[in-house]
Amino acid sequence: MLSEAKDTECSGVSFAWSKHLRLCEQRNRRCFVIKKLSTKYILLKALLQQYWQYSTFRPPQEEIISSVLQKKDTLAILPTGAGKSVCYQLPSLALEGLTLVISPLVSLMQDQVMQLTSREIPAAYIHSGMTAQQIDDVLNKACDNALRLLYVSPERLQSPSFISFSEYLHVSLIAVDEAHCISQWGHDFRPSYRKIGEIRSFFNNAPILALTASANKKVEQDILEQLGMRNAAIFRKSVVRNNLFYTVRYTESKPVVAAELFSHAPASGILYCRSRRRCVESALYLQSRNVESGIYHAGLPKHERDAAQRKWTQSQSQIMCATTAFGMGIDKPDVRLVAHYDAPDSLEAYYQEAGRAGRDGKKADAVLLYNEGDIRRLQESTELHYPPEAYLRQVYQWVGDYLKMPLGAGSDELQSFDALRFIGNYKLETLKALSAIRLLDREGLWIWNENANIYTTVQFTTDRNTLNYLERTEPALHYIASSLLRLYGSIFYYPTAIREFEVSKILRIEKQQLDRGLDRLAALGIINYQPAETGGTLYWVRERLADRNLVLDTARINRLRKAQEERVTQMIAYIREERVCRNIVLARYFGEEDGTACGNCDNCRRNIQKNKEHRPGKEQVLQLLQRKQTISLADIYAHFPEVEREVLTAYIRQLSDERQCRISSGKVIFAG
Repeated sequence: MLSEAKDTECSGVSFAWSKHLRLCEQRNRRCFVIKKLSTKYILLKALLQQYWQYSTFRPPQEEIISSVLQKKDTLAILPTGAGKSVCYQLPSLALEGLTLVISPLVSLMQDQVMQLTSREIPAAYIHSGMTAQQIDDVLNKACDNALRLLYVSPERLQSPSFISFSEYLHVSLIAVDEAHCISQWGHDFRPSYRKIGEIRSFFNNAPILALTASANKKVEQDILEQLGMRNAAIFRKSVVRNNLFYTVRYTESKPVVAAELFSHAPASGILYCRSRRRCVESALYLQSRNVESGIYHAGLPKHERDAAQRKWTQSQSQIMCATTAFGMGIDKPDVRLVAHYDAPDSLEAYYQEAGRAGRDGKKADAVLLYNEGDIRRLQESTELHYPPEAYLRQVYQWVGDYLKMPLGAGSDELQSFDALRFIGNYKLETLKALSAIRLLDREGLWIWNENANIYTTVQFTTDRNTLNYLERTEPALHYIASSLLRLYGSIFYYPTAIREFEVSKILRIEKQQLDRGLDRLAALGIINYQPAETGGTLYWVRERLADRNLVLDTARINRLRKAQEERVTQMIAYIREERVCRNIVLARYFGEEDGTACGNCDNCRRNIQKNKEHRPGKEQVLQLLQRKQTISLADIYAHFPEVEREVLTAYIRQLSDERQCRISSGKVIFAG
């Protein structure tokens, strides 16, 4: 079969395919030849098996890849866990030239490049945390066709260094990850994404593959228009996850309920919290209830975050108490429960975070805890997320002063920036100030990396003769250098991310000794070495401006504010909804047909129970309140043992909305 494929007319098939055929023959591997796109025989499944160890594609990966290989503009809207990255990584092996991947998150770029290099697929990234020399080295390799994939941030596309190299890059595919960021109606809008369409002409109008996990019809249309996608093939996989069951639960005692949830589900899970402090408090409380719990938030040192994520990934029972900093790039299929201690600000954010449960296709649960405090916070959140123009201008100048950045200086400069320390220094309101920093980021003035998840990178810049000389003169340094070459095969060719704690453990030396050795190797000119950032960073896209020269797009910010108000309204409506299946609510929001009720979410269970028998209703609860005047929630539940707690809670909330009672510290007080 292989010889038949080789003898077939296969114009346009890249060197990667020929190399793969030879490897298959040499290793006597069985290759499944799939026919066909036009006149080509494409070894899609063979490549999938060889590089990813999967025997079959997830729907609709194969159709998306086929569209890309036909050089069609393609939009893929696939839920979290559907395998979006394979849709451009696999074609990069088939197409002649470079696949340019545009991604908004440095940590996601780094993780994917590390995975690709471990699969012996040449890949690299460039971001604002690298030196000019490191960026030039990577771009030179891309120009020399030494890479199959190059990851860049949307802001980097506009930099003079990238533009100067662009005419020498043979780009065959432009993949735009997190494509919803391009839409002003999306929940994570970034203005720099709207300039991506402009670069297409640099690369002979290479086809675009846009990917996102969530986009309603309005966002979908915006993506197509802003990227200039012509006659695009659109693949949309339903947001409905048949194995994921949603529950919204009212409670005035979230720690107790969270512990109850995770203790009854002894499997791997995530508890999302809104603040770092709440992550720590929740983890300690769960631990006090004998629930194994870890902590992950942006305020932890990078090595602690890495260690926490590694331990959680390898565990089958640990719970991670995390902020949303713990999110993108998670590849753990056996998460059985994702709970939200605090309500997210949008259904898009909730859907993506909840969707990290059950990626293996087995039954999983997503539980959202809330009380009236969450509703009030959501109602007030828009003003916090979009502060007035005068405040934005003040924060911009304060940041410049804090970082000692002179007016007119700073263009293309990276600085360490601990946002919380800055906020404390100026005694600012935390959420409002953080929102201002993010908005100024979206205005294209700087790039704020809150997590600063920048790995240590190393690249050798010398030849083997120098290493032989080093062995004779400085054996301790040679031991470190030769060990790095053995552990990271790519490190001789381009900047490679290394995990220092793992390396020091393998080398049986202290991390401090490894750091000193890397410093010494860099000083001798043997390596390029960039230590990991230990705190947040701020990359100045342009020079610091005086207030009179600072132009903000207030009309756009006002549109974003209005869009946020609508998202918050929809989030509250989702929480309040008591009758319609949760999957149907989500499907409607994302512009899909209603479909079939899941039968397992809280609303479906409630509807089933209602149909079983006539039970005491809201009037009976009101009569009990009139008699007791003040009563605990626990006593109400005990008084009506035949009624589900969620149903009773709904009655109490309705009575509260009607001002017939009020809730305080777990007590229900009659107000008639």
